[in-house]
Amino acid sequence: MTMELREDEQVRRGIEKVLKDSEEYAKRLLEVDADRVVIVHHDDADGVAAGALLKLALEGKFSTHIVCLEKTYPQIVKKLQAQGKEPIIYVDLGSPHAPLISELNELKRTIIIVDHHDLELKGEIGEEVMILNPEIYGVDGGTYACGASLAYFFARSIRRGMERYSGLAVIGSVEIPGEPRGLNLLAIGEAVRAGVATYDEKDKKSKVLWDGRFTKPEVLSTKLTVMASVGYYQEGPQKALESCVRCSWTGVENFLSLLEEKRKRAYSNVMSRLQYTGLNKLRRIQWFHVEDQFHDMGVKVIGTFCSYLMHQRIVDDDKVLVGMMNMRNDVPGLGALEGSYVKVSARAPKKVLTLIEAGSLEPLSKVLAEAAKHLGGFGDGHAAAASGIVPKGREREFVELMDRLLAKEERGPEKRVGRVTLEKFLFPKKVEK
Repeated sequence: MTMELREDEQVRRGIEKVLKDSEEYAKRLLEVDADRVVIVHHDDADGVAAGALLKLALEGKFSTHIVCLEKTYPQIVKKLQAQGKEPIIYVDLGSPHAPLISELNELKRTIIIVDHHDLELKGEIGEEVMILNPEIYGVDGGTYACGASLAYFFARSIRRGMERYSGLAVIGSVEIPGEPRGLNLLAIGEAVRAGVATYDEKDKKSKVLWDGRFTKPEVLSTKLTVMASVGYYQEGPQKALESCVRCSWTGVENFLSLLEEKRKRAYSNVMSRLQYTGLNKLRRIQWFHVEDQFHDMGVKVIGTFCSYLMHQRIVDDDKVLVGMMNMRNDVPGLGALEGSYVKVSARAPKKVLTLIEAGSLEPLSKVLAEAAKHLGGFGDGHAAAASGIVPKGREREFVELMDRLLAKEERGPEKRVGRVTLEKFLFPKKVEK
């Protein structure tokens, strides 16, 4: 048997186990004595589509309270899980922070994490916390799944007839580069059979039924991400989720156009500055800081700007790209974060990704998270794209530490860089200056 066949068999078995877990977790959820379920979703198209799928699946069985989080902030997780005893579903976020979510589950409420990001299981996970993630079975969640495809199969296990909404999984899956595979391909098959999507076997491209016509999911994904992230402080996530429920832009056309223009102006201003100043460069990292130029937008915009910048000549293809922006400290509907923070996003150009895949460099999800944690923040993501939060004022320390951590062969003894405990992160006012 060839290595490729062995890999395909491992993926197939892993996906079968995920689908089995989906049915088991749905059964456990439906047996919970509660009137309401809290759905916590990410603020990109994948997370929004996933949140919409779960809302649709739970209608008539539970009332739902929807929360959109840009990152799994420990302070917010602690606050959210201390309110009430109803089940919580984290979707398209949460896996890298499963031990923390479990640790902060003092009320022993049912928690389900539906996610495809790199997994962190170093720590005890309580029996009340269930994780639906192909990474558990050695299947790459950044290749064979997305948040929306996982949410779709979970939703289908909760409620019959969810096939008519399977196009939302197709929209979420376009964030995964390359032709669709694994759970994403399975979701496309169900969407085609339900008549809500088309799929061209030759070019491996789909179209999704939206506003009564078949539309490229890439276009829909971009618009949903703009609405939810650029409009994060203007009820954008709620409007994006409702658009997914209706599979229509009706009623939000002007709102969306204003956000698209707002993002275009901001990106243009930052791009003009970077073309003049260039990027800051270390041995393995090239980085920039937009300061407050994205201040009234959600922090997802620095990640999408990094992705845009990756296609510009200003970026070296042999260094990791890191972008930063100052954050607002308020989380809509959940109050304020204590302390001042900066969002960091990292992307691996092709040459860097080749080194990561060859094992010469550490995955970005690992080194970014490790560097952020040492400085009192946190991070997560995938091997080629990751993001996190660090305290404001420690940005240069962060990129220098991440630069050092990237190369496996040069890591050596760990350098002490002011490690911050969970207690200090949750209550930063107690931290000595």
